[in-house]
Amino acid sequence: MKKVVLSIAALVACALGTTSAVAEDLEILDPQICQAFAQALIPAAEKLEKLQVKVEADPEKACGVHKEQVGLILIPHKDIKPENEAANSDPGAPLGHLFMSTGYLPLVDGKPVEQSKLHELKIDGQDGTERKISYLTLAARHTVDDDVWHLYAYGTDAKPLLDIRIGEGAGPGTQPLALEVKDVEDNTGTAYVTIFDRYQGTFKITYKGE
Repeated sequence: MKKVVLSIAALVACALGTTSAVAEDLEILDPQICQAFAQALIPAAEKLEKLQVKVEADPEKACGVHKEQVGLILIPHKDIKPENEAANSDPGAPLGHLFMSTGYLPLVDGKPVEQSKLHELKIDGQDGTERKISYLTLAARHTVDDDVWHLYAYGTDAKPLLDIRIGEGAGPGTQPLALEVKDVEDNTGTAYVTIFDRYQGTFKITYKGE
């Protein structure tokens, strides 16, 4: 079983799927496989310095989505609470780690962000080959003046790469965080991050290849 998991864990071979005239969703990844990925990915993320928010990962609650092979893994912060004073000031309260195969790029203003805007991690595959993984840190931010909740995704810049408004929305029931990618067409879909199966932020994501 371990060899099977590790053979998938390269993460870079996957795509959002071949071009199709029919929009489709990515499949929810088995929780045990998510946990196996988490064990390999968390140490790599912890080696990065000067991150905007410090995430203490909870690998047992990792979740992910895939198309044939894994595409994205979300690992929540430990002890996420509905109320956290850190959310009322920058950089926000930590939510989790978001890992993506190299080539997955969020869209900003309808255009893919530059790959250099994402953190790059390196892990060893089963065959000993070094693999590259893209990485973002997620945080929740409450702007008091307008009473709006934001999902911040931090990359290599000091300011958030993504500033996503959080509204009401139900997910697949995974607690405390859930990840879905829906309506994929021409390798572009909508990513849903759901918090406590009650609140949700969405953003567009595309796969441009390695």
